Amino acid sequence: MATTKEIPASKKTRIEMITPHKLTITVLIRNYCLFRENDEFKNMDDEVLRCRYRRDFCVLVLRLLQSPDLPLLELRKLLTSKKYTLPQTLIDSFDQTLLNLNESGIGHLLDIVDSLNKIMSFSDNTMNESKSFLTNNSNSIAKTSIVGYYLRRFIIHFDKLTFSEATGVYESFQRYYEEWQKSSKFVNMQEVMQDWTTDRACTEGLEQWSRRQAELFIATQAALLANNEGKALSPPELQKRISSILKSNPDLSGAHFLSYLNYLRVDEFCGAVESLLHCFDRSADPDVKCFNDEKSKRHRFAALNLAILHYHFGHTEEALASLKESIKISQEANDNVCLQHALSWLYRLTTINEDKLIIHCILKSSELSLSYTASLGLQTFSQYGCLHTGRTYAIFETLAKSDMINCQHNYKDLISNNYAMKSSLWQLYGKTEMSSLWSQLLLYLNIDSSSPSKAFYGEGFCLAVCNIANHLLVQGEYALADAALDFVKRRFPAEPNRHAWMLCENLIVFTRSLHHEKWAEAESAAQKMVVVDKWEGYLRLAEVYFYKQDYVEADNCVNALLNQYENDNAYKFNDRYYYVRAKILKAEIQLASGYPDFVPAVVVTALNSCLIEAQSSQLGYQTALIHLHVANVMLMLDLTGQALRILDRCLVQVLGHGGCFDRARATLLYVKCLVADSQKCDGGERAEVVLSSARLLDRVKEDFEKVEAYSRVKDVLYLQGQLYHSINMKAERNKCALQYRLLDEEHATKNVWTLVKYL
Repeated sequence: MATTKEIPASKKTRIEMITPHKLTITVLIRNYCLFRENDEFKNMDDEVLRCRYRRDFCVLVLRLLQSPDLPLLELRKLLTSKKYTLPQTLIDSFDQTLLNLNESGIGHLLDIVDSLNKIMSFSDNTMNESKSFLTNNSNSIAKTSIVGYYLRRFIIHFDKLTFSEATGVYESFQRYYEEWQKSSKFVNMQEVMQDWTTDRACTEGLEQWSRRQAELFIATQAALLANNEGKALSPPELQKRISSILKSNPDLSGAHFLSYLNYLRVDEFCGAVESLLHCFDRSADPDVKCFNDEKSKRHRFAALNLAILHYHFGHTEEALASLKESIKISQEANDNVCLQHALSWLYRLTTINEDKLIIHCILKSSELSLSYTASLGLQTFSQYGCLHTGRTYAIFETLAKSDMINCQHNYKDLISNNYAMKSSLWQLYGKTEMSSLWSQLLLYLNIDSSSPSKAFYGEGFCLAVCNIANHLLVQGEYALADAALDFVKRRFPAEPNRHAWMLCENLIVFTRSLHHEKWAEAESAAQKMVVVDKWEGYLRLAEVYFYKQDYVEADNCVNALLNQYENDNAYKFNDRYYYVRAKILKAEIQLASGYPDFVPAVVVTALNSCLIEAQSSQLGYQTALIHLHVANVMLMLDLTGQALRILDRCLVQVLGHGGCFDRARATLLYVKCLVADSQKCDGGERAEVVLSSARLLDRVKEDFEKVEAYSRVKDVLYLQGQLYHSINMKAERNKCALQYRLLDEEHATKNVWTLVKYL
C-alpha cells in the first residue's frame, strides 16, 4: 500500500535580539583578550595565579552565556565576588570601557564591534590547540569554541541591523548603564548569587531569555526532574522561571511541557491540564501549512499524554477514554510507535486480557526495534506473573531478559527499576536479607564519583533507600533508619516518589510507638498510612487495637480488608499478601479474646486455611509466622512434642530473615516449648534443659531491648526468674527480680500481659 511521504515543515527564521546584557558580555570578553596582551600579564611570575585567572574567567563566561540577562549590578557582583578570581586591572578596564561607551556615542559601539574580528582566529587547527575558547595565539579566540560561536553570532546579527535599529541598541544600553549607576548609589554589595540552575537570577521583570538560553534551561531542568530531582529547582521557583521564559518566548512549547511536569510534582490538576494543552497548541507553527499526517501525529500524542495525566490523578475512566482515542487515531494513521506506547499503558487501565496485551506489546516492540518499550513490557509481564502467582524462576528469567536489553542500551531508569523489582520480589517471598542485598546493590550501582551527573536517582533509588530504612527498623537500628529517611526526604521532596517515604516515615513512628505502648501516637501514624496505602493502614490500625485489647475495633478493621478481598475476588499477589496477614491477625484476635475458653478447632482451622493460601502464593515468611502461631496453639493444648516439630519447620526461616522482634518472639516460644516438654524428663536432665533455656532467654532479652519493647523484656525477666527459681539458683533469680523492678520503674506497663496468651 502506497503511503504519503511526509514533507518536513520549514521553520520560521528567528532574528536574535541584541540586548544590553549581551553587549556587556561581549565587551568583557574583548577586554580580557586585550588584557592578555598587557605586559602585566605577560611578565607575571606566578604561573598558578595566571592559570587561575584563565580558569575562573572561562567558567564565568560560560555561566553568563547560559544564564538569562542580568542587570549590570548583578553582573558586577559576579566579577568582584570571591567565587571567581579575576585581575583588578581587567575589572577596571571593563568599567572604563562601559563608561566611554555610555559617553562617546554610537561611534564607539561600532568601533568595539569592528575590533571583535581582530581577536577571532579562523585557523582550521584551532580545534585541537586548546580545550578552552582561547588559542595558543595569546589573545585570539578559536572560532569553533563556545565563545567563538557566540561572538560570530553577535557580529552577524549586529551587521543585519539597520542604522535606526543599531541606535535603538545603543539607547537600550544607555538605560541599562544608567540604571546601574542609580542603583549602585543605594545598594550595598551583598553575597554573590548562587548557581543559576539552583537560585534566582534576578527579579522576574528584569529577566530576558533568548531562545537558546531558554531551551538549555528547559533541557537541564527536565533532565534533573527525571534523573535527580533533588538538584532541580523547587516547584515555586521553577514555575517563576517558566513564567519569565514564556514572557520572552511565548511560543516555546517546551516551557509549557516543563510547567506540566512541575505541576505534577505538587499534584495540581488544573495547572497540569492547562500547561499540557498549551504545549500541544504551541507546537504547531501557524505560518506553515501542516499536512494531515502531522496534525494526526500531534493529536494522537496529545491524547496519549492526556491519558497519562488522568492516570496520575487516579481518573481511570477519563484516562481510558483518552487512551482509546489515541489508539484509534494511531490505527487510522498506521503509527505503530504511538500504538505500542498506548498498549503499554492500556494494561494499567483494564483487567481484560492483560497477559495477551503485554505479550503482544513485547513482540511488536521487539519487531519495531523499540527496545525501551520491549524492556518495560518484560518488567510489566514479570509483575503480572507475580500478581497471578507465576513460577518464581520464570519471573526472574523474564527480569534477566529485561536486564540484558537495559545494559545493551544503557537505560538507567529501567536498570534501577529492575533492581527494585527484584528487591520487592525477595521481600514478598520472605527472603528479607536478599531483598536488602538487592536494594544495597542498587544504591552502589548509582555511585559514580568520576561523573556524578550521570547517576540516576529515580523511583527505584527512592524505593531502595526506603527498603533499607525498613530493614534497619526491624533490626532495631532506629538512628540509622531515621538517617536514611532524612536522606530520601531531601532527595525526593515532591510527588510521586514522596508517597514511598511517607509510608516509611509513618511506619517508623508506628513501630516505635507500638513498642513503647503509646497507643495514641501509633493510631495516628496508622491513620496517616491509610491515606498513602489503604490496606496497610487498616492492618496497622487493627494491630494497635489488638495490643490495646480493643478486640471489637481490631476485628472490624480486619474484616474490612477480608470482605474487600472476598467480594471483589481480587486474586492479586499484593492483595493475597494483605489477605494472609489479615487472616493471621484475625486468628490472633480470636485466640486472645477467647482465652482461656477459646475453641482451638476454630483457630487451627483458620490458620490451616491461611497456611494453604500462603504456600500457594509462595509467601515464605508469612508461612513461617503461621507455623509459629500453630505451634503456640499446640503449646496451649499441652501438645509440646507436636509444637516442637512444627517449630523445626519454621525457626530457621524466622531467625534467618526476621527482625529482632520476630526473632525474639520465636525464640521465646521455643524456650517455653522446651521447658514444657522437659516435664517428661528426669530431675537432673530437666534441670539442665531449664538452665540452658534460662540462659537462652538472655538473647531474647537483648533482641527485645534493641527494639525498645520494654514490656516484653519484663515478661522475659519474669519467666527467666521463675526458671532460675525452679532449679534453686537464687542469685540469678534475685538479679532478674532487680532488673525487673528497675525496668518497671522506668517503663511502666500499660497492659497486663500474659505469657501464654500472646505470641
